[in-house]
Amino acid sequence: MSEPSDSYTRHAAHFERVYDLDDPSPYFATLRRADYRMPMALVGALKAIHGPLCAARGAEETLRVLDFACGYGAIGAVLRHDVSMAALYDHYAARQWQPADARRYWADDIAFFSARRVETAAFDIGGVDIAGNALAYAAALGFVDRAFPENLVDDAPSGELARFLQGVHLVVESGALGVLLPDAFARVLDCAGSERPPWFLYSPRPDVNWTALHALWAEWGYRTESFLPAPVRYRKPLEAQEGADMLRRARGFGKPDEAIMQGGYFLVDMTLARPEADTDNPPIAQLRGRMVEESSG
Repeated sequence: MSEPSDSYTRHAAHFERVYDLDDPSPYFATLRRADYRMPMALVGALKAIHGPLCAARGAEETLRVLDFACGYGAIGAVLRHDVSMAALYDHYAARQWQPADARRYWADDIAFFSARRVETAAFDIGGVDIAGNALAYAAALGFVDRAFPENLVDDAPSGELARFLQGVHLVVESGALGVLLPDAFARVLDCAGSERPPWFLYSPRPDVNWTALHALWAEWGYRTESFLPAPVRYRKPLEAQEGADMLRRARGFGKPDEAIMQGGYFLVDMTLARPEADTDNPPIAQLRGRMVEESSG
């Protein structure tokens, strides 16, 4: 991966300041400025994958999912409640949280989301993240069922996480630094084993060198496919320099500007990685059709 620019470092540092607080309000305020929208797209894909993957793995009705770098659990929040990302932004913007408030609003949030809980296909979600406070919030709100405050990039999983990974069916990722994924996903695969390896649904940024991840897929006999026929709008740059830097880095990989940014939004190719034996069970076109049905329903 090319050396990060000043804007890349600046934005990473900004997100670190808001990523592991007792309250998610500052984090969602930052995302709102960028109109971050990936959880909505990923939830549609999760619903489309649920039935076919349960059938392929003999999982009856419950799909075990690892939400990698889940933070405050936005994917589970949208999946399990009648809320959109816009509704999340509005909810958290309605208060003026300060660090001294600590976990003051947790009870209010539990009531807010409990009133909006919806019946959905059964998911057993394990959240893993190095941000322990964010993860504790996600667990308290029911956005994840199990919380693993661990660093899968630098460390082997704990015994508890390793046991969870031995039965995991799907790994989902959105927003993690791309350089983290090869090592983390390799540890997931080592624990899951080769008998019933999981699927991976992730959002690869166009300005990252993915050679190491492609090598991992080849080593494990995986095939990658675009889950949707066109890239997904990921988010807007937080400032003009961030957009310029991303275009410059992606051009270094030979990618045209229109494949990187459109209408002021960064684009990502939401990608499904599956073992070769699973790629026709079902074909990607059928999964896309199921996603359209879920969205229209």
